[in-house]
Amino acid sequence: MERSILTPEWETNAPRGSDAELNSLGGTDQTNKLLARQLAEATRPDGGIDLKALLKAVASTYERLETALQAAPDATGAMRAGLATGSPHLSAALNAASEGIVVFDEDDKVVLWNHRYLELYPELEDFLAEGCSFDALLRRGLERGAYIDALGREEEWLKARLERHALSNSTEEQHRADGRWIRVEENRIAGGWVGIRVDISEFKRREAASRLLFEDSPVPMYLFDFETLRFLAVNRAAVARYGYTLHQFMNMSVLDMRPERYRAEALDSIRNWVDTQSGNRLFKHLKADGTEIDVEVFTRQQIHNGRQAVLVTAIDVTESKRAADELEATREFLDTIVENVPAAIFAKDPISRKYILLNQAGELLFGCSRATFVGKNAREMFGERVAAAAEIDEDELLSGVVPQLTNSETISTPNGIRLVTVTRMVVRNADGTPRFIVGVTMDVTEKRRAEEQIAYLSQHDALTGLPNREAMMVRLADGIFAAAATQARFGLLSIDIDRFKTLNDLYGHAVADRVLKEAARRLVDIAGEGLVFRPSGDEFVAISNDPDQPNASRRLAALAQSVFSDDIVIDGKAIRVGISIGVATYPVDGETGSLLLANAGAALYHVKSEARGYVRVYESKTDHLIRDRWALQADLGHALRNGEFSLHYQPQAEINGRIFGFEALMRWTHPTRGPIAPDDFIPLAEESNLILDMSAWVLAEACRTAASWTHPLTVAVNLSPIQFQQGELPRLIQQTLIDTGLPPSRLELEITEGILLGDFAHIVSMLRRIKAMGVRIAMDDFGTGYSSLSYLQAFPFDKIKIDKSFVQAIGRTEQATTIIRAVIGLCRGLGIPVIAEGVETEEQRSFLAQEHCPEIQGYIIGRPAPIQVYNRIVDSLDSVRTS
Repeated sequence: MERSILTPEWETNAPRGSDAELNSLGGTDQTNKLLARQLAEATRPDGGIDLKALLKAVASTYERLETALQAAPDATGAMRAGLATGSPHLSAALNAASEGIVVFDEDDKVVLWNHRYLELYPELEDFLAEGCSFDALLRRGLERGAYIDALGREEEWLKARLERHALSNSTEEQHRADGRWIRVEENRIAGGWVGIRVDISEFKRREAASRLLFEDSPVPMYLFDFETLRFLAVNRAAVARYGYTLHQFMNMSVLDMRPERYRAEALDSIRNWVDTQSGNRLFKHLKADGTEIDVEVFTRQQIHNGRQAVLVTAIDVTESKRAADELEATREFLDTIVENVPAAIFAKDPISRKYILLNQAGELLFGCSRATFVGKNAREMFGERVAAAAEIDEDELLSGVVPQLTNSETISTPNGIRLVTVTRMVVRNADGTPRFIVGVTMDVTEKRRAEEQIAYLSQHDALTGLPNREAMMVRLADGIFAAAATQARFGLLSIDIDRFKTLNDLYGHAVADRVLKEAARRLVDIAGEGLVFRPSGDEFVAISNDPDQPNASRRLAALAQSVFSDDIVIDGKAIRVGISIGVATYPVDGETGSLLLANAGAALYHVKSEARGYVRVYESKTDHLIRDRWALQADLGHALRNGEFSLHYQPQAEINGRIFGFEALMRWTHPTRGPIAPDDFIPLAEESNLILDMSAWVLAEACRTAASWTHPLTVAVNLSPIQFQQGELPRLIQQTLIDTGLPPSRLELEITEGILLGDFAHIVSMLRRIKAMGVRIAMDDFGTGYSSLSYLQAFPFDKIKIDKSFVQAIGRTEQATTIIRAVIGLCRGLGIPVIAEGVETEEQRSFLAQEHCPEIQGYIIGRPAPIQVYNRIVDSLDSVRTS
């Protein structure tokens, strides 16, 4: 029969009823039930196996088997002695015996038998009689199918059985058809032989239970000799896990499955043995393929065949240990990040609202150690005002209404009052209950100051500090809105310094700048703060809010002329400065800011063309300038069809002079008036929407020309705000690129900040669609408008152009250089390239190089001209530098 690796060699019969629990087993089904019950008892609530309990169950079963084996020889020996002496009480003794006994004579004829024998072989009832042969008894059993092992091979089985019977002594086990196992022991005696039959069914069931608990356990288990360290038994799970065959295991010691560097430690651990069935031990084990694994070991000492042995359960925890190690490494990594992130991070208990964590940045910001901080609440650290505001946010977060909240707060620190933004959120447990309140605090004091400074500088003239053109247009729009609501009037004065160019040429830029600053001061003194603007050059604009118009504007103009009657003294030199003034009133002379400026400018133009130093109020009936402007606008409508437009190209270069592209600039040559300045015809085109067709022509012509260049230089084209009012701009650009064959990466589109003042979300969406084609987007004239940092945050511009007004003021005003430095630094931090336009002198280029401005554009590189002037550059494959 097949023998379990835990089955010891039989020596004698095993006693019946040696274990109450195992005696209750009734075959394989009951054995399976025993395993299921013991596994269920060893299973923890989380589904894992309690290896301690399982190991104890296996060990207990094994020990009971050992006890049964050791008790069997005594009973069998006593029976054999009684038969040998021929006791007169033999019959009574035989029938009282728990073993079946049969005696045959020397001819193998039955002499006597006991009741137990017939109980074990019921097929012999009414058949067994004195004189029956041993062969006949076997055949009777075969006829009745009593021997399971003989089914289908009866003659072969009978022959082998008779051969074993012929031996002087034989022992075997029979598996009966009724499920019982019978141990057969036959011994020759004088004049015949005696047979002993022992029902070992219960023992076989115990053996099956032990084999099932050990061999069929899903957990690797093995038994080794405590002295020799050799393996005595290994279950299938261990064979599968380690990769050694059973034969290999049985020729190994437990040290062979340890990496060599750990064997001395392992031997010492075994020799100084401690039973660890209730504790975990981690070891390195070696698989058959040489792979090292981490195992968690549970052990129990056993007695096996009279020798001390150790039963081991080994769980491969390599992956779980690796996961735990990675989790710990991740935790350390996150702790390092939290500790070193340049923002204050804190955590609070959601119940007590006391701080339980503060990182290094928090210590620096709040000016206290975390030992001082942790354990306190917001009131103790920041006072009632800050704490009350924080608790309102935290209560809202804890209610689950919002996932996080960000608010600005001012706090008092050792470094003074700081403006911070605090983002709070709640970290929750798996059941949704709050675990921590976490906050991230950013000190935005310096950032906010920088933003305010840039915002101020972007809306104010760098030289005089007056609001610039963009700020003026906003102020006019606000004033018109308010006046329209109340049907009020106000006046607009366009003021120009007479013969300023002559003054500039006579005294130089430095003196001219000081004259402008003094003129600004005098105008503010009479008109009031916020009502005087410097849109450009030597031009000023003042607003009169007095509703008595135009008389109030006339009075303000007369006052202005009176304050300029006094000389401006600079460095001891008295400089006589005169002013000319044009006046327009709302709503009589215009209902928009642009029209008011144009009409005031028209009145000023009349003053300067007729007699400087006077005041003129706009009169529509007698003002021929307006009619001339309308005529020019009418001519502009035919210019595109008549081919009167052309493109001039101005080179753009790296700071070292290497040209990388050109900006395409529109020029108009009127058939009778000759060249018309762009500043004169572009506003007319935008007012009449002619700009749409003109801009489409510029885009197509510039792309077609650039596509013909041998050298793949870039071409920059300006877009008008009017184009963004139409939804077809992205499609126009895409079709133009397809028609001309120009790669999108070589096209750069320039927009001004004024474009973003419309439907911001719609315009940004259009810009993103254009940028997705591969076309580059640049912000032109940066610094002259709003220059809001929100624009740079909302859209990833490919380039920022510093307006020429700042560049031309280099060396003349500190404000201009400050703005340039701020813009370059800001763009460098945002990773946005910068180009400065209007560079005309080596002094300006040197300053920009010193400030690390990478790109420039201006007369120092080249003037706007037909592209034929630059044929040597565009048709060369080599890099071209200017001298």
